Order: sequence, then C-alpha cells, then structure tokens
Amino acid sequence: MLAYEYGSDSRLHLREKDVPQAADGEVTIDVVAAGICGTDLKIARGEHRLFPPGTVRVPGHESVGRVRENRSGRDDLAPGTPVAIAPNIACGQCPPCRIDLGNLCEDYTSVGLTFDGGFAEVVRVTARGVAGGNVLPLPSGLDLVTAAMIEPVAAVVRGLRPLRLTSTDTVLVCGAGPIGLTAVVLAKQAGVRRIIVSQTSAARRELAREYGADETIDPRAEDLVQRVFEITGGIGAEVVIAATPVHQVFTDAVQAAAKGGRVNFFAGLPSGKGEVTVDANLIHYRELIVTGSTANTADDCAEAMEIVAGAPEAFAALITHRVPLREADRAFELATSGEALKVLLEPQV
Repeated sequence: MLAYEYGSDSRLHLREKDVPQAADGEVTIDVVAAGICGTDLKIARGEHRLFPPGTVRVPGHESVGRVRENRSGRDDLAPGTPVAIAPNIACGQCPPCRIDLGNLCEDYTSVGLTFDGGFAEVVRVTARGVAGGNVLPLPSGLDLVTAAMIEPVAAVVRGLRPLRLTSTDTVLVCGAGPIGLTAVVLAKQAGVRRIIVSQTSAARRELAREYGADETIDPRAEDLVQRVFEITGGIGAEVVIAATPVHQVFTDAVQAAAKGGRVNFFAGLPSGKGEVTVDANLIHYRELIVTGSTANTADDCAEAMEIVAGAPEAFAALITHRVPLREADRAFELATSGEALKVLLEPQV
C-alpha cells in the first residue's frame, strides 16, 4: 500500500509498505480521508516530541474510512462499516484515567502519533483501542468526508467544556484557522451574546464573519486588548480562546478577559518554547480561570460525532482542499501556506 511516512532522515516521504493485518481483537480500516492539522505540520518540521530523530512512523490522526478486517468480535464493526477513529487510546487504569483525563493517560498510545496512522491506504487499530471505544461507527447518512472533521471538532469540544458558555458571554477567539472557526461555530450554536475574532488575515476575518463572528480585529493594525474593551463597553471578554500558536496571543488573552472571565490556552507552542509573559495580577485580581486543553478522548469524539451529524454543512465548509495521497507533498504545502483551512488526504483516490 501507499503511505506518507516520517523517515529516519526526519522528513516525510511517500513509501510502499506492507498492508497491516488485524490480530486478535483488532480491526483494519480502509482510509477514505485523513485531515492534516497543526500537529502534523509540527511533525513535518521535526518539532514533535513523539517523533525524535530516527523515528520511522506514518502520521495521521484525523482519519475516517470503512472497516476492512474485523477480528474484534464486535458485530457493529463488520467489514464495510463506515467509521471514524478516535485516535487517543487510554489505559483506563492510571491516575489521570481514573479522573476522566484519558487524553493525559500515563500509558498513552495514539493512532498516527505512537504507531502508524491514517496517512496510508490502510490503518490498523489495536485491540486496546477497539475495546476502549476508539472506533466509532458513523450515524446513517453522515458523509465520510465530512466525518473527517470529527476529531478536530472533538478537540474544540474539550477545550470549550470548562469555559461553560452562556447566553450573556462575549467570546473572543484568537485565530481563525480550522480550530478557531470551529470554536466560532460551537459558540454560535451555544447562543452566546457576542463573538469577536482576532486574525491577521483579511480573508480569514471575512470567513469568521460568515461563520458567525459579530466583530473582527486585525491585531497587527489595532491594539487587540484595547479594541476588545471598546467593543464590550469596558468589560472585556467573558470567554477567551487562544487558538493560534503565537506567544503574544497568550499574553493578550489574559489581558482581554473580563472580571471572572474564563480563558483557554488551546494552541500549543513548540517543545521547549512554551514560556510566555502573563500578568499574574490580572488572574489574581480579576479572579480569572485559565485552562489548558490537549487532544481529546474517545468520549469527546463520540460527542463531536453527534455535533457534526447534526450540522454537517457547517463543518463540511471548513474542508477547502481534498488531495490524493499520492500528492501528499502538495497537500502539506497547501496546509503550510495559509491559503487553505482543512486539507484532507484521500488515499483511495
């Protein structure tokens, strides 16, 4: 089969590989679509902690397809069944797992991060993953390509959950990439009072308005924090989501928050470069709640699947490019260029 593999030279290459076979308890899946996200771009730059020098592995964790081989004993995973993969596989027993933080599992494995993933014609899901509910049969009628948005939507669902969106909130989203725009869609569905999006790209600011933003800000042309306080009549934003990996965004996120505000550091910075300047007095005197979020769980993906199935057109519109796997180099160029939102690789095309 064809696969886009990270090699010992710390670069991604198209390779011919043996088709994986399912062992007892496992399934294999014919991949229909696999999304490229910021994590994959970090892998491509050689900056991901799970891909140290010398690693040989196929990335791709936003994968959907049809069951090829089922040795799990589950009747709902018969060959041909359309499925999404929840990539992060928890042990269910360690301290984080016992408090529903399976995404922080101490014995963590992940499709496309710790073993071969979906940038290939066929992907194998381990027995632990199948038993843990990480293979999700899709609802009837949900298009497989649109279903490729389930994993990124799940990540946003997880980030928004502790922010407790209400109808009286002004929500500031910093960054209008696929994650930021997904946050706009979910905030709009939650019925918040106002959505503000900060984004340097004029085209993406316009997209943010199309997706439901009430106000947009160009942080290069305006003072972001000052403008947020102007828009909100001196109050600030009750909810702030830092959805782009720019150091200044994390500083501004805290400064732009209202008293009693909730802030989510969604984006991750490169390993070893995560230090940012944050005014601790603002957190103290405004009684801010600052949260972080990373990845997602199988339950998050199951929740996201229902959200995507309920409004498929909103999430399908985020998919701007569909590229055959054999043109993976071009797909990564698109994803890096800033011209695209969500780029999918399609191994069966």
